[in-house]
Amino acid sequence: MIRIGVCDDVSCCVETLASFVMDWAEMRKINVKLEKFKSGEEVLLNLEARGDFAAVFMDIELDGINGMETALKLRKADRLVSIVFVSGHEQYFKKLFQVYPFQFVEKPVAKQKIYEVLDKIAREQTFYNESFYFQYKWATFHINLKQVLYFASEGRIVRILMEDGREHVFYEKLDELEEKLAGCNHRFMRIHKSYLVNERQIEQYRYKNIVMRNGDVLTVSREKRSLIGRHHMNLLSEKC
Repeated sequence: MIRIGVCDDVSCCVETLASFVMDWAEMRKINVKLEKFKSGEEVLLNLEARGDFAAVFMDIELDGINGMETALKLRKADRLVSIVFVSGHEQYFKKLFQVYPFQFVEKPVAKQKIYEVLDKIAREQTFYNESFYFQYKWATFHINLKQVLYFASEGRIVRILMEDGREHVFYEKLDELEEKLAGCNHRFMRIHKSYLVNERQIEQYRYKNIVMRNGDVLTVSREKRSLIGRHHMNLLSEKC
């Protein structure tokens, strides 16, 4: 199930957009929990009470907290939520880059456009929710790869460091684990004989080490420095 929010202070706009979302869900055979809101405050209260959204469609001009402010707070709470602004005011477009990544749909809303946006969101959610299974002491564990910071090898044991501070352990050779993860959508990079890191969880690249989003500083081995350097430069060129 994916949770989708629709927010507009005009009731008919909320109902129209909600009907498009549910029609899409029925057509694609996807279980959607739809939440309807009339203000940014309601969206944020619901987020706090019931957890993260897969996506939120919202107007920019709302009573009280506007769509931009709401989106910034949503992004701070969950950096992976898909934010879709639905508005007839293109003058806001440049300001919206503050909450990148986002999508923009013009009013009046076309059903086909909403379907296209939802198809893209569904593909992203499949990527974000990619699973990894491992066994330890006769128990099988299931974790989400997007939440993994890195794998650290210590002898025969591999430690998994998660973004929420949790740790898991299991028995595996890091070379074998690297081969398994090569077939996943999430990309893990070998920076050292002892470290396999989630590229999306790297906060800072340095010559001899990298800094992860939790502040951990991991050593880059001498033989991996040129590879990591090229990877970093490729990332920079993609953003230009």
